[in-house]
Amino acid sequence: MKIVRINLNSKNIQSEPITTDSKFYLLGARGLTSQIVHDEVPPQCNPFGPKNKLIIANGLLAGSPFPNSARTSIGSKSPLTNGIKEANVGGRPAMMLARYAIRAIILEDQSSSLHLILVNDEGIHLVPCDEYKGLGNYELHKRLQKRYREKIGIYSIGPAGEYMMRSSTVAANDLEGYPSRHAARGGLGAVMGSKKIKAVVITPTKTSKVRIHDLNRFRKVSKPFAQSLAASKQKFSIFGTAMMMKGMSGYGGLPTKNFRKGSYSDIDKISGEMLHEIVTSRGGRKKLACSPTCVIRCSNLVLNEEGNHVTSSFEYETMALNGSNLLINDIDKLTQIDHLCDDVGIDTIEFGGTCGVAMDCGKIQWGEADKIIEILDKDIRINNEIGKTYGNGVKNIGELLHAQRVPHVKGQGMSAYDPRIFKAMSVTFATSPMGADHTSGAAIAGREASQHKDYGELTNNKGKLDLSFELQVYTAVLDSLGCCYFIGPSFENMEIISNALNAMYDLDLARDDVIKIGENILRTELDFNKKAAIGSETNDVPEFFKKEQSKPRDLIFTFREEDLKNFWKRLNNYTY
Repeated sequence: MKIVRINLNSKNIQSEPITTDSKFYLLGARGLTSQIVHDEVPPQCNPFGPKNKLIIANGLLAGSPFPNSARTSIGSKSPLTNGIKEANVGGRPAMMLARYAIRAIILEDQSSSLHLILVNDEGIHLVPCDEYKGLGNYELHKRLQKRYREKIGIYSIGPAGEYMMRSSTVAANDLEGYPSRHAARGGLGAVMGSKKIKAVVITPTKTSKVRIHDLNRFRKVSKPFAQSLAASKQKFSIFGTAMMMKGMSGYGGLPTKNFRKGSYSDIDKISGEMLHEIVTSRGGRKKLACSPTCVIRCSNLVLNEEGNHVTSSFEYETMALNGSNLLINDIDKLTQIDHLCDDVGIDTIEFGGTCGVAMDCGKIQWGEADKIIEILDKDIRINNEIGKTYGNGVKNIGELLHAQRVPHVKGQGMSAYDPRIFKAMSVTFATSPMGADHTSGAAIAGREASQHKDYGELTNNKGKLDLSFELQVYTAVLDSLGCCYFIGPSFENMEIISNALNAMYDLDLARDDVIKIGENILRTELDFNKKAAIGSETNDVPEFFKKEQSKPRDLIFTFREEDLKNFWKRLNNYTY
């Protein structure tokens, strides 16, 4: 495997092999992006300046048959948080990049004009592409597929990324060819836009350069694990993450009316069951894989009433933040919003939170879906003043409107779990180096990090500091592998992972060694943030969660400030 460095100013392209004695040897995806950002990006630099870097990295198991292992991490200093950031994404390109034996592409400095990066059997090339300026992801991908063949892999930005909007995304094309998968959180599309890179295009290579030391041993680990996942996730495969809508509302933790309530009276109109009915009745598709090795297959493809594709991967976070959170109860409107977010390149979570603050302040009427669609399709697409107001995130609009209720942590908008109900998730929101990011340690209902521990009842503080910590460590491991966290961030699965790594790389890792990988990733990220002036004092949630009771559960956020500030001392000597 190798790392490719591209200096966008000098146009110099160099490759560095990853050898067994390299400090990058057991670092992939998030582990690799965070290490490079820590070592090479000045913590106090301007996220849009030439000293910031954007890293596109595969995981340690990329290119192997290990289940759900073909995700990409995008890493940089975040324009939203001003701290370290990683966002990961499924889709087609991760596996294709791995087949070239490329573990990471590092974009350094800045280009003076718009380019794309082409990876093919002849090498890596910087290609001028002014003709694609301002294109949405859907039209861009159509043109790139026509130019370079249909089966290419693509990472790209929409106009929001070109305009360096702080909530912009990096899109990846899915297995059906649509730009539906997004490394969405943290505004990393804006960093790519600051580099003036519109897309990275990967053509199929004739022969894979991925090497597995002992394939038979590897399959003895990966095959039964894949079979177990497929069997245990059958309902999830049918309904996808959308099935959580009714459940979260039932728990009282579904963000509703800018987190004023936790249950939505019109939940049946935007539930996973309703989505399933719409998709199947219109000839859409269910049980789609988000990446080549996915065995859970929780994605969908949604058609409109005329039978035309609207969106793929229509998921819980998008439905909740733009549905119940804004009191929009029409799935067709929500799928249109999702399509437009994917096209212009805007994080659906950050956008839904932004619009929630605007509605709370009376700038948009509650439930006014057509206005939301207009903001995306008109204002953000052309970068006018309204577009800038809504394209730069929750914290930004909160400051502009002098709002009192702004759901964010460290500058990143809160995802779709009320922190007053989901106690362990609230700890993750408050303490993650990434900001209010559920994927850093998703303590959803029913999730435990170990079978031999009792973490207490969902809405009680008991055990939740430990649960969040363990999930954050195990998730960092999964992220470094390039694996979807739905395979399970757990103590038990760390043993499976150590066996897979041993078979692939001819190692002798124990479970504890794998856990240390996750711990070290978090140490690296926390150290960068401390140097960037984002220390433990930022481990908190907005004040209104501590004062306003959630409805209907009548709960508030109750963790002590001291516990949150000292949270990461667990990294020093923790017993799993």
